[in-house]
Amino acid sequence: MKLRARNGFTLLELLLAISLLSLITASILGGIHLGRRSWETTRASEALDEVEMALRSVTGLLARGYAIVIATQSAEAPQSQFRGTPDSCRFISLSEGGGQWGGLLLTEIGGDVVKEGPQLAVWTQVFRTPPGFGVDRNSMTKTVILKDVASFELSYFGSPEVGKPSIWTPTWTNRAGMPKLISVKIGANRLGRVIEASATVAIRQQ
Repeated sequence: MKLRARNGFTLLELLLAISLLSLITASILGGIHLGRRSWETTRASEALDEVEMALRSVTGLLARGYAIVIATQSAEAPQSQFRGTPDSCRFISLSEGGGQWGGLLLTEIGGDVVKEGPQLAVWTQVFRTPPGFGVDRNSMTKTVILKDVASFELSYFGSPEVGKPSIWTPTWTNRAGMPKLISVKIGANRLGRVIEASATVAIRQQ
């Protein structure tokens, strides 16, 4: 009697094929997930580096601040050429040449809202008297430090009056001297969230 050849697979063969297919699928999906996590980590690292680079630029400029004191017309005490608010800072800095003129620069750091969105920028101009400290920002050279800025905060540490203890304050205007420390906090919109960086810089005291 002749036996007929089997058609199809046995149950054991079918289970083995399904198991192998499951292992291959899991390996592929695991590789895709690992690649995606690596890509997201790289993007987050690049975004943080961008914010930290902007922070280093700001603190580097502040560290080059130079105290210039002018006498007022009234009987008030002389005032330093430094004006600090919670979201901007104008001061005289020392330029080491390079891409800019050497000597004293009138420098302002602050936010600027343009069509593309909020920016963190620095405005510079060679310091001359006159016009002195009151130059309009629009006539100065602008350099964008960071785009799509979510926040920019400054605070100042120093003695508000001669003989008084040093304190942290959100403003520094009409003072006889420079602040001792400036705290800088920067936040930028990246990857659907706000990435922040902060630092405190010591100001040169003449």
